[in-house]
Amino acid sequence: MEHSGFRDQLQDTLSCKYLAPEILKKQIVKHAMHQFEEGDVEHWWHDETKRGIRTRFSDDLLWLVYCVCEYIETTADFSLLDEEVSYIEGDLLKDNEDEKYDIHETSILKESIYKHCIRAIEKSLNFGENGLPKIGSRRLE
Repeated sequence: MEHSGFRDQLQDTLSCKYLAPEILKKQIVKHAMHQFEEGDVEHWWHDETKRGIRTRFSDDLLWLVYCVCEYIETTADFSLLDEEVSYIEGDLLKDNEDEKYDIHETSILKESIYKHCIRAIEKSLNFGENGLPKIGSRRLE
């Protein structure tokens, strides 16, 4: 059974933006469908089983935003921002959990890629006591 990785596949398809930007666009839409309503994303998943791993990784979710920006800058195709895509639902990680492999169902909530990006950015805004952004895999709540 193959699995799809959020960050890895977006990085891989980013190189298509010059010669086949439709591949990058398709990958952005697919990945947005693996974002939780809370803004975080599955680190990787199995399409066949709807199983994936929810983590506290702080960078995965921002790759969606980065790739959307790169796609638009390269193609001037702003219509991507209006595409409506569902989220997924799953149990939140408990305080003592850094990751959890589980089944994640499609949410009834469907929003534009633009809103998906906003949710990712808002989830990533996690600052320490000195005002510096926290990075890594701990406590994005």
